[in-house]
Amino acid sequence: MTTSTRPTALPAEVEAWLARGLPEAVPPFRVERITGGYSMLTSRVIDSAGQVWVLRQPPRGQAGGGAHDPDRESRTMSALWETDVPVPRVRMTGTAEDPLGVPCHVTDFVDGFVVTGAAQAEQVFDAATLRVATTNLTTALAALHAVDPETVGLADLGPKENYNGRQIRRWGSILAAIAETASPEVTQHLAALRALGDVLARRLPTDTAGRLVHGDYRLGNTITAPDGTIRAILDWELVTRGEPLADLGSLLVFWDAPAEAMLGTPPPTTAPGSLRPDEVVETYVAATGASVDDLPLYRSLASWRLACLCLRTAVRFRAGAMGDDTDSGAFLRTTDLWAERAAEELS
Repeated sequence: MTTSTRPTALPAEVEAWLARGLPEAVPPFRVERITGGYSMLTSRVIDSAGQVWVLRQPPRGQAGGGAHDPDRESRTMSALWETDVPVPRVRMTGTAEDPLGVPCHVTDFVDGFVVTGAAQAEQVFDAATLRVATTNLTTALAALHAVDPETVGLADLGPKENYNGRQIRRWGSILAAIAETASPEVTQHLAALRALGDVLARRLPTDTAGRLVHGDYRLGNTITAPDGTIRAILDWELVTRGEPLADLGSLLVFWDAPAEAMLGTPPPTTAPGSLRPDEVVETYVAATGASVDDLPLYRSLASWRLACLCLRTAVRFRAGAMGDDTDSGAFLRTTDLWAERAAEELS
């Protein structure tokens, strides 16, 4: 999320709304879209004095909810602001009745690096600093999992129990929807993913931890300072209550080979200096005291979910819902890579 599109002027009613919520601002404002994500639209809001904030809202045609839920995101960040978990400070929120016409929120701008690939990591960090950054990435996850949702007002963010079952049902329903219109080629992928889902449903434990689970935790979803400090964790729209090892498993799979195929570039955690996966686990255990006996199951769950995601993306490309169909074959191949990785963790 480092490239901005052309600045856009704002309607008068939006200008007035921002000015009311940001009393230190000096209108007029301009908006620059920050590229790099599809679940939510992210933009810089810049006033005439050069002060910067960040606006998050659902994509056009989405009213919020699911993976497009700024209310869930802003509520979580507000609740975590007074904790040890680094988050951007929420300055204002909006509803569908406000001038933008959609649920949204504005946060303070957090300066730093959003590091999404190994080449970028090598440009902005030397090996020693990347080691610090990946260590801090791990301890920040431990800090998140130390938060009691009930003490910060997030008890109703999701059910306390059976996160694993909910994940299997959610992605199973997505596979079922794909099956309704699947081509013969896609059907082959569906069969393998459904079989893996059945195995996971039998082998994953019944979880009762009910802690906060980010849902997409990795270095590319944080803002990192030049010294390797994690200044802010981003992209909270999938947060829920669940099993902390699911977050750890999701983090670790971005050291695996399929991540490069999905991202189109080697992940930043493969650059020189990054903690190795076993060091991430050691650091996490030292910070939390957690048992990681079931971690292979959660790494498998993470890989399986990414395989399902890649298959859904391939189908959307083929249906024309995401532009040119040239990428559908690449997503089908990545589906296979994640499915193979999920099966390996189960063996």
